[in-house]
Amino acid sequence: MATGFVGRRADGKTVWLHSSKSTATGARVRDARWGDFLNIVAQTPDDWTEITWGAATYFLLTENVANQRPLEILFVDVGQGDGCIVVSSETGADERIMVVDAGQHGNMLGLIKWRFGKLENSFQFHAAVITHPDQDHYLGFRPIFQHVNAGFDHVYHNGIGERAGSPMLGPSDATGRFLTDVIETDAQMQALYAAGSNNAKSKNYGKLMRAAIDNASIGPIQMLSTAHGTQENGRCWMPGFAPSDQRRTQIEVIGPVPDTAADGSTMLRWFGEDIGSNARNDGKTKNGHSILLRLTTGDLSVLLGGDLNRPAEDHLLRHYSQIGANQPLADAVPIARTRLGADVLKCCHHGAADVTDEFLRAVDPFAFVVSSGDDESHAHPRPDLLGRLGKNGRGDAPLLLCTEILRSTREKGKAEDFEQLRRLDAIIDNPATAPADRETAREERSELQDHIERRNVGVYGAITLRSDGDTMEISFMLERPRGKQRWQGYRYVRSGGGEWVGA
Repeated sequence: MATGFVGRRADGKTVWLHSSKSTATGARVRDARWGDFLNIVAQTPDDWTEITWGAATYFLLTENVANQRPLEILFVDVGQGDGCIVVSSETGADERIMVVDAGQHGNMLGLIKWRFGKLENSFQFHAAVITHPDQDHYLGFRPIFQHVNAGFDHVYHNGIGERAGSPMLGPSDATGRFLTDVIETDAQMQALYAAGSNNAKSKNYGKLMRAAIDNASIGPIQMLSTAHGTQENGRCWMPGFAPSDQRRTQIEVIGPVPDTAADGSTMLRWFGEDIGSNARNDGKTKNGHSILLRLTTGDLSVLLGGDLNRPAEDHLLRHYSQIGANQPLADAVPIARTRLGADVLKCCHHGAADVTDEFLRAVDPFAFVVSSGDDESHAHPRPDLLGRLGKNGRGDAPLLLCTEILRSTREKGKAEDFEQLRRLDAIIDNPATAPADRETAREERSELQDHIERRNVGVYGAITLRSDGDTMEISFMLERPRGKQRWQGYRYVRSGGGEWVGA
């Protein structure tokens, strides 16, 4: 069976799947999005293509079938936390799929199982990127690393580990301003979290790393920073995504920015409660040294902002602008924009208010994505932060999207779904149930559980960005279909003046 992708219409209108070879409105069954994968049964001489989608058969106009797919970034509704999947526009052996953070529960695994054939067969991802050691970013990786059919060529982290004793993040230099025990290599990671050690047994981050070390399908676990990557043209790139690699998408590493000790070793500075503070705050330091990635494809750029905070943003702005410590931070904005500027910003720290307006102005995005979840005490996204995003975004009407707001439905599913799960469990647990009936009930329960996870993670709240560099589409599923339309989408094209405009 041949494969292909849904192409984009030149007029920007919706591509429809039809129940028959008819353009009549009544034959429309469901809307399709640019870049959706197609299983092609046949292309007929009458300009129609027959496809299968799940167990159903549909038809779409052959002019809406493409061989090239766009770059895709899927911002997953992981609940409280962060997680996204990056799918390269290349296919076959050149395809690269990366998971950047995975939340703290099973939502990311649930979506991966739904997206990649329930992981019934082995699937090798290119990379797992753990932006920093906070549970709501890394803990969701543990069941993925432990899955028998999931592998990763690379695992990247920011160089900071958690230890069982004190100090939790490791020793500092004589000045007390820098962390000195930075984990740069796979060998250092294996030594810190050696099997049976207190670090590996008592810390969730250690348990995560042991799961990665113990999985034979997972490659080296290495630090990624502006000093750890591919150095090219005066910048640092994720290995395999530098300009010389000639891929359609480049990925620049913007942070963390380490310091170098007198003996040449790597250090990471401590961050305090606020700008200018000399206090050593574990949480601020872990967050402030998040791995920051800037993806570019054609004319589109996307910055994944980790969990930056005010002290870290001050540090980055001054580093990239080379202004002095006593100069107003606003002086950094024009120069720093040449390195930090992006069209889309995955907002820092789930919509926390601990950000600087100067950083927002330096990035100057026209679209923001906030990864935020229910059942948390942080009030994310903060209402005042949303106002600041709109004020500091590019254009008259910046686009603000939030996974929590777009879901607006119970994360755990409908009451009738769980009532059915209880009925199936009763059948499975009943000793009088015939073996064949028990197996049928198990299969039905598995399908229902997948449905719950797909409905509330893969559907409501997930935000999809797709682009070929000239056009960008951002879409999310409607909570209730609008007629036969299930998706809400926003389409932008590059104008002659270089700006992205709605189309």
